[in-house]
Amino acid sequence: MDSIIGFHEQMEFGETPEKQLARYRACLNAFEQMQYSDNYILQIKEDISKLEKLIASRSEVNS
Repeated sequence: MDSIIGFHEQMEFGETPEKQLARYRACLNAFEQMQYSDNYILQIKEDISKLEKLIASRSEVNS
């Protein structure tokens, strides 16, 4: 699956990966509270995983 928000949209929002991750987690939390699940939610979970890996790799490079 492709990311729900592409690179161009990320640049347009001007969000850092950390801010984007926080937004995705808040979104996922809201859906989980409603006990809602579909392919969109699965994509959010995949994007969260990708963002976590990106942030971790950036931290390793800066260490």
